[in-house]
Amino acid sequence: MSTYVALRLRKLPVVHWFLEPNFLLEPEQKIIVRTQHGCEIAKVLRALPEGREIQIPPEAFVKEIVRFVQPEDQKSLQEIAKKEAEAFCKARGMIAEHKLSMKLLKAEYLFDESRLIFYFKSETKVDFRELLKSLATTFKTRIELRQIGVRDETKLLGGIGCCGKEVCCAQFMASFYPVSTKMAKDQNLSLNPSKLSGVCGRLLCCLAHEHAYYASFHGKFPKIGADICVDSEKAKVLDINFLTQKLLIGHADRRKTFASLDVVKGKKDPVTGKNLWWVQEPGRPEPDLTVLTQPPLVAQPSVNKSKEGRKRDEKESPVPAQSGKNSIESTPEPEETSTLSGSDRNMLPDENSDESWDDGDGEDEAIVPAHDVDDASLPGDSEKPKT
Repeated sequence: MSTYVALRLRKLPVVHWFLEPNFLLEPEQKIIVRTQHGCEIAKVLRALPEGREIQIPPEAFVKEIVRFVQPEDQKSLQEIAKKEAEAFCKARGMIAEHKLSMKLLKAEYLFDESRLIFYFKSETKVDFRELLKSLATTFKTRIELRQIGVRDETKLLGGIGCCGKEVCCAQFMASFYPVSTKMAKDQNLSLNPSKLSGVCGRLLCCLAHEHAYYASFHGKFPKIGADICVDSEKAKVLDINFLTQKLLIGHADRRKTFASLDVVKGKKDPVTGKNLWWVQEPGRPEPDLTVLTQPPLVAQPSVNKSKEGRKRDEKESPVPAQSGKNSIESTPEPEETSTLSGSDRNMLPDENSDESWDDGDGEDEAIVPAHDVDDASLPGDSEKPKT
């Protein structure tokens, strides 16, 4: 009975599905197939059970499976590998002669040597018509120049990813799909380009592979920094690990505890519309959630000011404050006083001295000794006081 098999052709990993009616194939087997371009070596990736169909229709690129690879074919493969290395070196020299801005990546012969394929990379469009003529004249076979991008370059050459394994594109991926930074945000990853980029310099493909798992938790659990009620006490969510399915909680007394995601409950407050989260162990009642709906306490501003703050206020204020010996009364009491005590008489200026009192009209200003008055505290006085 016919079975569907997945085949990978050439060095650029492209998967082709083919309906095979005769051969009984198993994964990791190598076979020779006839395609639209000629005979090639293919590797069996997967063989579906009999009677099972695929959603993707089989392609017409593969025409038939000729036979299995025999031990004598290994010698032919080694000779082809040597010819490919020689063709790569010669083609790279021709590119330098024609002064083309292109980077040659790989040279590949088909199994019957009916076609020679060159893979190259270039940031701009390249006119390689003259180069194509030179290559055809040199190698006496059909030449194909194929331009690929940075992702296909990694897929063609392979490499080791940041996880320590072979890159996904060269291992099992048949095609590329879009990857965005939103996937990294949903997985609570740091948005550091050096950590989110793969060997090719683009976003890691594994972000898309794992995004469906992390998206299944979206909206079901609190975010980092959200308030959560633990035993009728208010706490905060410090971290959430979806792999271990545990929540790191920080308490008011600086304790840190872990809670399983299975005991984390949540609902929306009908009054405020705020999401309320709490930890409820099995068999225990729901805690008091009023601690989550109470408004936060607003700290009262401090009345006491430092010495520097008081000096700054005195400089900015047009009327200096009366604080200490270095302050001067802006509106002193008039001279018409009913009675003066002995101490008050001593405060009156001497007739022979240069000191004078302000009579209230703002024309004359008090002059006091320099060692008792700060220059910055005299409003509108540009001259230095007399000593």
